[in-house]
Amino acid sequence: MSMHEVESWVELSVYCLDESPEEGLDRRSLFYNLYRVQQQFDTGFTHFRVIDTLIKHRFVYTFPINAHPAYEAHKAWFDALEASKKFSFIYEQPTAEWDAETNPVAGYANYDHNTNRYILYCDAGSLLWTDLVDNGTLTGEDAIAPEEIDVFSMSHEIAELAGEQKNTSLLASYYQLMPYIVMNAEQMNEPINYKALESILELVLANDAIDADTLPPSDELPIGGELGKFCEWWYAPAADKMKPAMNATEEIDLENVPFSENVEKSAGWYEQQVIKILQEANAAIAYMEDNGYNQDTQMGIINKLRLAMQYANKGLELAPGEPNLMMNKGSIFMLLQLNEEALEIYDEVLKLAPNDPYVHVNRAVLFYNMDQLPNAIAAFEEVIRLEPGNEFAQQWLAQLKNGEQQ
Repeated sequence: MSMHEVESWVELSVYCLDESPEEGLDRRSLFYNLYRVQQQFDTGFTHFRVIDTLIKHRFVYTFPINAHPAYEAHKAWFDALEASKKFSFIYEQPTAEWDAETNPVAGYANYDHNTNRYILYCDAGSLLWTDLVDNGTLTGEDAIAPEEIDVFSMSHEIAELAGEQKNTSLLASYYQLMPYIVMNAEQMNEPINYKALESILELVLANDAIDADTLPPSDELPIGGELGKFCEWWYAPAADKMKPAMNATEEIDLENVPFSENVEKSAGWYEQQVIKILQEANAAIAYMEDNGYNQDTQMGIINKLRLAMQYANKGLELAPGEPNLMMNKGSIFMLLQLNEEALEIYDEVLKLAPNDPYVHVNRAVLFYNMDQLPNAIAAFEEVIRLEPGNEFAQQWLAQLKNGEQQ
């Protein structure tokens, strides 16, 4: 399952929760737990696809940048960030370099072209939200932390709402996603709620929501162990829709291979490593943009990207033409400022996935970096045609067209 499919699942779930008329529905906690699950898959930051809904239900809070508790201590830094009008994550220690353990993301900021304001955002339950509760900025119900809900109970609750709304697209996403959730729970030695899974499966079948295009190859399902038993039961209703892989590989007997043991790495493993390295490289680049060039940091970025390229090439050896790996390889080229090589890769991906808005987003940013503004505008316009609510593309397009007019 690719990161884009996980992102779409979260987005569809947010829409489903928003559309539900059910009274007493704790949407705020459900949003909180949806994004916790999304983070497990190393996906992109997608809040702005549904930001109005998240604000409406008081999961995301907005403030002027000077409302940040550390504003007075780092006034010049925050003022410069506001003047840049750029999207930025705000770390727990705002001016220090990002570190997942010691200096994680606490909030984020972005320029809103609709209101012409630079806005500080925080999610309920985040580190920045905690600071704003502690200093009295957020009070009452807004100061109550979201409830942590296990992934199976959360999925069951949202799937029931999807069933009420006859939302087959969302139910199909749950059918596609749950085996990965079960696998994660197995790896973490967490309990699996089979009663919730049974209910989700019943909802999928009652609404005829199995999408044949999202099913794994029939001969690549795990055998043995708890995951093998689960997959045998879960995919039984889809047996007549599943096809064998083009290149069948030897099955791994999970009865004799514990999840904690290293097995031969798959193309998916290499893809996840590339995604992780790209996130680290982008965070380091953003740090230098905010704090000035540093030769050691720059060399660290280059070394990371070289490793990412090795992983991408190895993944593509195992899965030739895999669109996500190819797109990530193009992103590596772009960060290395090898623009022609990046464009060649993106053009290949475009032939494989012409209706994927992320391909057009990447090409648009690349065209901007190459000073090909008409091509960048055309690519962002294609993003909006495919995904009208894409705020990232809307904001970029507004800036580019305004720049052309000046």
